[in-house]
Amino acid sequence: MRRLLVLACAAALLAACSPEDLSSLVPTVRSGSVGKDVFLFEDEVVSNTPVEGDLFAWGTTVAINAPVAGSVYVYGREVTLNAPVGGSVTVVGREVELTNAVHLGQGLLFGGLLLQMDKGARVDGGVTAAGYQVLLDGTIGQSVRGAMLRLRIDGTVGGVPGSRLPPSGSLAFGAKVPLLVGRYLGNAGPTSGADRRAAAQIDSNQLRDRALAFAREFITLFVFGLLTVAFRPTLLYVMADRVRSSPWSSLGFGVFVIVVGYFGSALLAVVLGFLAYWLLTFGLDVLALTLVGVGGGLLALGLILLTLFGAYGTKLVLAAWVGRAILRRVSARVADSRIWPLVLGGILYLLVAQIPYVGLVVALAATLFGLGAAWLVWRDLRAAPA
Repeated sequence: MRRLLVLACAAALLAACSPEDLSSLVPTVRSGSVGKDVFLFEDEVVSNTPVEGDLFAWGTTVAINAPVAGSVYVYGREVTLNAPVGGSVTVVGREVELTNAVHLGQGLLFGGLLLQMDKGARVDGGVTAAGYQVLLDGTIGQSVRGAMLRLRIDGTVGGVPGSRLPPSGSLAFGAKVPLLVGRYLGNAGPTSGADRRAAAQIDSNQLRDRALAFAREFITLFVFGLLTVAFRPTLLYVMADRVRSSPWSSLGFGVFVIVVGYFGSALLAVVLGFLAYWLLTFGLDVLALTLVGVGGGLLALGLILLTLFGAYGTKLVLAAWVGRAILRRVSARVADSRIWPLVLGGILYLLVAQIPYVGLVVALAATLFGLGAAWLVWRDLRAAPA
């Protein structure tokens, strides 16, 4: 337990470090290239040379002024993208700007305070953003989704002008995701008859997309529930009983699992990358690739399992708990069934999850309680005599 707490604290310190702090911790990291991929680690990163592969940039300020054939991965305080990118862009920064010279062949993933997409910029895929303010004045090919406090769309999304998008903070713009959390700072809405008819058509399409998304989510959740019941018939209900008997312990250990699982994995990934880069500098390419392949594969497998359980398993624990609690008031025989509590609880959870803000809080609570209950049950199994 102490070692896990130390690991969690180290991961939290890593997440709180700024780029210059990390540079002081690992002074041996230098810019370079591996094959067609380019790695830039500087205080002020300026990329003026075309890149045939992927570009990885880390610095206080980052400016990309030359085309990139692959994808771009950037972390910096101030980031300016001023050239076409053939793949996707993943960027974390305080202020990020996409100028009118930008054309992304795929999507954009953003995390930070401010995202500014100038008029003339184009993203062929979708935009997924998590931050304070997102200003989209360019052209987006598919959808806009994410969690943001302020959102302004003066460009187009999926061929629909921003003037015809509904001014509601509870809708997603595009057919791929049914919910957008945040405040939409667009115009006042359609005024002409044609605009009103277009908005009505958009609303009907969104209702249909919401219904299809609800059906897909329920089927996916139900299939995971059936698989769990088939292989471990009582596991979900054991976890649900643990949440009921120790709610605060479940919540606390849920936060602990999130911190250790994701921040600890990020720390291990950074260490793994540094070791591989160090081996490459000595010409040990085979050993470096083996380390990245085996270590990265095991780390990715652990993250996938943790994410799957966090996305579906924890919701099944909540569904089993709520469904059985409700059915006990109706019929004890039905409540003892392994299927009907999951069906009722799953439907109720997905309905509540569609409510803006409330659904986000419920989903977060279900994830934390479910992860904490799983940790407590696993700990009890380890402590039980063989």
